[in-house]
Amino acid sequence: MSAAADPRNGGGPQPDPQGPGDEQRGKRMGHPLLRAVGFGIGTLALSAPAWATGFELREQSAVGQGASFAGAAARDDDPSMIFFNPAAMASLPGLQGAVVGSGIFPVIEATSGSATRNALVGGSPIAGSLGGDIGLDAFVPALYSTAQVAPDWHLGISVTSPFGLVTKSADDSISRYHGLTSSLKTINVAPTVSWQALPNLSFGAALNIEYATARLSNAVDFGAIGAAQRIPGFLPGARDGRATVTGNDTAVGFQLGAQWEPRAGTRLGLSFRSAVWHTLQGEAQFQGVPVPLSFSPAFANAIGQAKLVTPETVTLGLRQRIDDRWTLLGGLQWTNWSRFRELTVTFENGRAPSVTEERWRDTVFLSIGGEYRWSEALTLRGGVAWDQTPVRDAFRTPRIPDNDRTWLSVGASYQISRSITLSGGYTHIFAADASVNLDDPGPGGSNLFRGNLASTYQGSVDIVTAQLRFAF
Repeated sequence: MSAAADPRNGGGPQPDPQGPGDEQRGKRMGHPLLRAVGFGIGTLALSAPAWATGFELREQSAVGQGASFAGAAARDDDPSMIFFNPAAMASLPGLQGAVVGSGIFPVIEATSGSATRNALVGGSPIAGSLGGDIGLDAFVPALYSTAQVAPDWHLGISVTSPFGLVTKSADDSISRYHGLTSSLKTINVAPTVSWQALPNLSFGAALNIEYATARLSNAVDFGAIGAAQRIPGFLPGARDGRATVTGNDTAVGFQLGAQWEPRAGTRLGLSFRSAVWHTLQGEAQFQGVPVPLSFSPAFANAIGQAKLVTPETVTLGLRQRIDDRWTLLGGLQWTNWSRFRELTVTFENGRAPSVTEERWRDTVFLSIGGEYRWSEALTLRGGVAWDQTPVRDAFRTPRIPDNDRTWLSVGASYQISRSITLSGGYTHIFAADASVNLDDPGPGGSNLFRGNLASTYQGSVDIVTAQLRFAF
């Protein structure tokens, strides 16, 4: 279906930009600048789902949360540990289950900033606020169930959300042309099996069935676009519109794990989670397009798609019992974020593909923690972690102004009865200040008509997690 006849453009055919009486207008609408900005907006809209660590969610267990997930791959004492290592299930007798809920409360605010338009349209300042707190609170649930079906075999299933984030800037933000709302949500269903191969060695595997959905928007400076085309009555900043893209997909990955106890009290865990390759099918829509520009195919609603890879991870864990009360925990995770080198967006209405360079880097998450068994019923825990960002300074955007972070966590578990245990965890994340420096290079650049942006962000996150464990 052509863009001109697409029913998403108002339910019927649109005027032909080259039709009778519109020859000169059609020439203006076909100007290379218009074609470039149309492609750039499409790239912006579909690139942000892959903005992600900013978007990895570790908050899948209150037991793990209380120690900053130190040693999570080596733990075999709770159903929620199968998220980090499917081999953990081999040590859980009978039927067990866990219900987990995490409240994530981020604060991400620009403390300073300025923005100007490209010299092509006069280089004027972009007026507006700094954007306010762009981090939105979120609730992340998780469900786990395990069953011992034979002396050495277990089956289980988990429902989690391993990736996701929502940020939202004020409509009048100086960064509005680079991003307004960015939302990515995932649901992962993982059937799991484990085998106790030897008394001190177990293996596990899981199939990850992952659904991803994204919604992104940014403002469009139609006033500046029209001014560049010398359309009478158009002034930069006077006719803002909006571009919005939605997309979703379901794809499959896997997870493998092993746990080994070389001697009593020492347990090592190793887990590999594969990448999941999504092809997000999306729809790009434009709102508030002024009539003179509405004839341009650059602003016609369109169907598009983009590749999104949730990266593979390798996790190593250590659980070392010191004595009857103290246990030391340590963990190291490597994430292959360097897969995200660029994003290619293709369209079904004849537009040329758009390519955006990202150049993310691989990251590590290093954690250390401990547990203290206060009594038969009560266990206390704590931990610290260093979380490296995949975002390089030159490619940071206001959609996710991410930087290296430090975790500080505390938690506890209380056994209410033989079959019910209540756990809680709290984490405060300290983030280093993050600078955003984006240039509008003019025609041919991916930031055309979005303007030059320089801003500094401060951020922190509070996480509260609660969990009920059932054992039968």
